[in-house]
Amino acid sequence: MKSKIILVGLACLSFGTIVKAQDLIKQIPEDAEMIAAFNVKDIVQKANANKLNELLQKAGFFEKSGISASNDIKNLGVDLSQTAYFYTRKTDSISFTEFIFSLNNKGQFEKLLHETGEPKAFATGYTSIGLKAGSMLVYNDRVARFISATTNTTFLDNDSIASRYGIKKVDYVARPADDEDAWADTTVAAVDSAAVVWDADENLAVPVSPPVAIAVEPDTIAAAATEVLPPVVDIAVGDAVEMHDPSYYDSLYTAYEDQNRKNDSIRNSLRDKWLLNEATRLLSGSYKPLSIADQEKVLKNLGLIRLYVPRVEDLYRGLMPYTTSLPYYYMGIKLDKFKTGYQDGLLDLVQEGNVLKLKGSVGLDKALAEMTKRMYARKPNSKFSKYLTDKTLGFFNVNINSEAYLREMPAYMAKYYSGLLGPQQDVVEWGLMALEIALDEKAIAQVMPGDHLVVVNGLRKFKKDYIDYTYDDDYNATEVKKTKEETLPVFIWMFTSKDQRLIKKGLDMAVSKQVGQVYDGIYAFSKQKAKDFPMYVLLKEDLVMVSNDSLSLNDIRQNKMNAPANKDFVKLMKQNKMSAAIDLQKLPTMLKEMGVTPGKQWEATLEQLNQYGSTAITSKGVVGNRAEVEMSTRLPQTSDGAISYLLDQILVELNKK
Repeated sequence: MKSKIILVGLACLSFGTIVKAQDLIKQIPEDAEMIAAFNVKDIVQKANANKLNELLQKAGFFEKSGISASNDIKNLGVDLSQTAYFYTRKTDSISFTEFIFSLNNKGQFEKLLHETGEPKAFATGYTSIGLKAGSMLVYNDRVARFISATTNTTFLDNDSIASRYGIKKVDYVARPADDEDAWADTTVAAVDSAAVVWDADENLAVPVSPPVAIAVEPDTIAAAATEVLPPVVDIAVGDAVEMHDPSYYDSLYTAYEDQNRKNDSIRNSLRDKWLLNEATRLLSGSYKPLSIADQEKVLKNLGLIRLYVPRVEDLYRGLMPYTTSLPYYYMGIKLDKFKTGYQDGLLDLVQEGNVLKLKGSVGLDKALAEMTKRMYARKPNSKFSKYLTDKTLGFFNVNINSEAYLREMPAYMAKYYSGLLGPQQDVVEWGLMALEIALDEKAIAQVMPGDHLVVVNGLRKFKKDYIDYTYDDDYNATEVKKTKEETLPVFIWMFTSKDQRLIKKGLDMAVSKQVGQVYDGIYAFSKQKAKDFPMYVLLKEDLVMVSNDSLSLNDIRQNKMNAPANKDFVKLMKQNKMSAAIDLQKLPTMLKEMGVTPGKQWEATLEQLNQYGSTAITSKGVVGNRAEVEMSTRLPQTSDGAISYLLDQILVELNKK
């Protein structure tokens, strides 16, 4: 009976935590462009609270905040058991960002702010503190919200919109010598703030102290009340002066600077007005919150930090204001017709023991998901495995179904890109269809099916020719050909080829034209102009191999590759559509042999790489309807894990100062 009570209690506690986290996420509007979730409890636990406290002390945080050095992060008034959120929201006129986090002691939290400003009553039970221009902090007993705003410059660059708000554009140019009146009219005449015309249907609330929460969505072209805008006075034009008179240029520059200051003042007033209006709107709850589906995507299986983009395609749309002046815009290319086929995007930071991982994925629409699966429906050649050995410093492997890729690509381009070209869309689609007919994808896939492996296996000393110069007594230069040794990584690029006739004929043709030579089945292509290294090609069974080292290819030709396999690398290659990895433990030795000196500040860091494992980037392709990719780094093994180890390194650096 007692165990059941305990289980029920734990379940209730767990449910309460989830509800509280979900309650906070409901503060995020549904039109948020980008959302970041911070699993504060997990971060503090994995980072080790004592180390975080030590780090803040060494950084002088407690001292600067007026908190006793004996205190720690648990006494900041912030609820370290709850998830914190950051998000961005954009309109055509302004961009907002907000950071939301839970509080468990308002009094302690206010102590952090004692030097920032005087707390003032705000709307709906919140207190506010003004921070730097364009930002504010509002908080109550339960939550703190840091909100900032930045006006979109392209919005106010529009002439009609700028004049609507009393912003006048002036150019610092010389006035016409024969038309002083015209210069005065076009250069220094200002718009009086009272003459600005506002639309009657624009009702941006003017907050009072404390401001009253409003229940309307602010217009993206939000009009500011006239009393908020600074008065714009006319710039007086004195008596005409001659253009050669220095005072003329001084007055011209003064007029230019004065108007720009007035313009900046209006922009800043608009920004602050819109920021105050946004804060009031958020605190009143007069907006639609993030959908339940999006909330679940933010919170489900949350690691340390998650970045979530609800609508990836909107990021492309957001670039539109910055592309209107580009040449292709005037060539009829319509970026608003651009389609990606992408839906939402996720990026997670996760700790698994001493391994840190970045996991990313993007949702694909049904057509793109099926198309991508077909294009990557190929496994690596099993023969690749023998070339990933204990000598391997790093590798890159990718597997594309060339036949499907060539067959699908024209349809993909027509579906997602042809809409960019407006009137030329029919021509583009016709050209893509012609390309599809012209390509013999089955024949091309026999020559190069699409699986590739690049391997870096150790180092080799190469002799390199270079040109030097000698000078006689009259400083006349004479070229002298010299040779030196360089230690460089040995690489081999290999790919499957079932039909090697075309490749072999091309190699034989190069030999016949004395561009290359062939020795024991290995084609050698000489360096050019005494600055390049020779390249070698070997055709072996169904593999084509290209390398900068003839000795490696000769060992392969004679089946002398007997080094033990690197099991971790082989596993990565076999389990993924794309994989790349580097063994960090081998990096210090390799750089030393190459004569690379990192500098004293990096010596200790480089030596520590001997304790690291591999860094890898992998992708399983499309899983379900999501394209997935992952980056991982194996840090030195410690009892506390990866994040704690990174904090140790930061503390070591701080102790050096």
